[in-house]
Amino acid sequence: ATYEAMGVAADYVDTMVMGRPYGGVFSAATDSVAVPGKRTEYYSAGDTAWTRYLSSSFPWGEAMADRARTYTAGSQRTENWYRGILAPAAPRDAAGKLQLAAERQDNLIGVAPAFWGDTEHTGIQGSFGDVGSMQLTSGGKVIGETGWPSGTFTVPAEDAAYELTLDTAKFGQPAAVWKRSTQTRTVWRFRSHRDDNVYSQGIPLLFPQYDLDTDGLKSLPAKAGQTIGLSVTGHAGYTPGKLTAAKVSYSYDGGTTWIAATTSQHQGRWTATVDHTGAAGTSVTLRTELTDAGGNSVVQTVTGAYAVR
Repeated sequence: ATYEAMGVAADYVDTMVMGRPYGGVFSAATDSVAVPGKRTEYYSAGDTAWTRYLSSSFPWGEAMADRARTYTAGSQRTENWYRGILAPAAPRDAAGKLQLAAERQDNLIGVAPAFWGDTEHTGIQGSFGDVGSMQLTSGGKVIGETGWPSGTFTVPAEDAAYELTLDTAKFGQPAAVWKRSTQTRTVWRFRSHRDDNVYSQGIPLLFPQYDLDTDGLKSLPAKAGQTIGLSVTGHAGYTPGKLTAAKVSYSYDGGTTWIAATTSQHQGRWTATVDHTGAAGTSVTLRTELTDAGGNSVVQTVTGAYAVR
């Protein structure tokens, strides 16, 4: 298993939950793991289901979760924790399957994404370490807003264009070891109308995914020609269409000024190329705009997405 840190080397809290087929659960196994780093981990084979949770700090940090796993004798696999750019993601169940992140029932739209997601896991927010808010607008008018990273909004029956904004931030004691993805803003744009023949209509939200070769402290070298792979996931209520447009900008001053990255597509895969020449010692804020074939789009801004070394 490989562990990346959120910009600061620290001992993360590693919790194991063991489940038996008859329903018994034991969850008293908690230890620390030095991050960043790598280690080889061994599990007993059989029908015990092993579920791991990892947190950057205790007791107020987030909880990143793997799915429940059983192992056969001699099997091997690799795993990456806190890999990629952490941001809100589609929730997953104990089996790792995508769950519903947003739906419409009659004239109500409900939204509840996972607060954090890396390339392989999703996580819930810390009780006194993460804060979020949400706002839904249409035609420039505020439909509703909440002081939570989820919400339910009353909307008109007719077809309309909507803009949903989710803001998140890390604060307090957990922020001491969390210097990447310190704030995020995700703006989804989609259309919706009431369908009397459908009880639950999935809202077409796109969740960006990033593939970049950062080191254990989430930094890239100060040079040109570095690439960031771009993709999206949907959720249980929506499967994204093919990406038709991608735009990436980056900033060294928290978003005051922006530099456009070069984006390209090859065999259906989108890539952004960034130039960090002369930028050693800076923190990079990343803004990504993605649109799928259904006309649904997302603009995600991650403050301190990674650093330049």
